[in-house]
Amino acid sequence: MKKHMTAEQGSHRKPGFTLVEIAIAIGMMAVMISSFMVVFGPAIQGIDKSLSAKEADRLASALEHELSVVRNGETYATPFEKSFWWIKQSPLDSKNPVLIYQYRGNPNSVRTDGTLNPYAYNAANPGTPGVNYVIQTSVRRLNDTFHNAKIQAELAPGVLQGKVYYVRMTQLRYDTSGQLVDTTSPNNITNLYPTHANTATPASYTDDAVLPFKASFHEVKPALWSYVNDTWSVNNRGDAVFTRNMAVTR
Repeated sequence: MKKHMTAEQGSHRKPGFTLVEIAIAIGMMAVMISSFMVVFGPAIQGIDKSLSAKEADRLASALEHELSVVRNGETYATPFEKSFWWIKQSPLDSKNPVLIYQYRGNPNSVRTDGTLNPYAYNAANPGTPGVNYVIQTSVRRLNDTFHNAKIQAELAPGVLQGKVYYVRMTQLRYDTSGQLVDTTSPNNITNLYPTHANTATPASYTDDAVLPFKASFHEVKPALWSYVNDTWSVNNRGDAVFTRNMAVTR
C-alpha cells in the first residue's frame, strides 16, 4: 500500500537553497566586493599619502622653525649663525647629527630654553592628553652639551611618541650653468656662486643673504636612547624617507 503525505506532514519540510541559488549568491557577492575595491581602493591609498605628506610637512616645519630661533642658553649670535653650523656639521659622523621626534611635554613645566620638560610616564596613571601632557615636536643635536640630556629624557619609554628621524642637511649651490645642485663637499659650506670657495665661518659667507640646503629625513631604528647614544651613526642612516629643499636667510 502506498503511503500518502498529508498537507500537515508536508509543512514540516525544512527550507533550503539549491546549488544554483548558492552559486548565484556567491557571484553577486564577488561583484559587490570588486566594485567596492575599485571605488574605495584609490581613496584609501590617497588617505595614506595624505597622512605621509602631513607628517613630512610637520617635520620640515619643525626644522624650519628651530633654525629661525636662538634659544636661551645657546651661544649663537644670530639664527643664521646657528643654521650655518647645524648645516655644516650635520653630515659628520663625529659631530652633531640633528634628530627630530615627538614627545609628551608637561605644559606646567617649561625649561629656560622655552621647551617643555617631559611628562613622567606612569602606567598606573598615564595622564590625560591636553591636560596633563601635550605632544611636542623636538629638534635637537646629538653630542651637543645643550641638547644631550634633554634628548635622553625625551626618548624615554612612554615619553617618546612615534618615530625618531635624523635629518641630514647639505648645502645647495649654483653650478656653472646657473642651476642649483647638491654640494660636492657635504661637510663644508661654500660660497653660493661658481667659485665655490669654502667659507670657514658665517661671516665669510658673503655671496648672498640666502643659504639654500637640502634636508634628507631618515628614520632611526630602533628609537631607543641606548641605541641612538651608543650604536647609531649617520653612516648607517639608510635611505631617506623624504627630502625637502629649504633655505635660511640672514
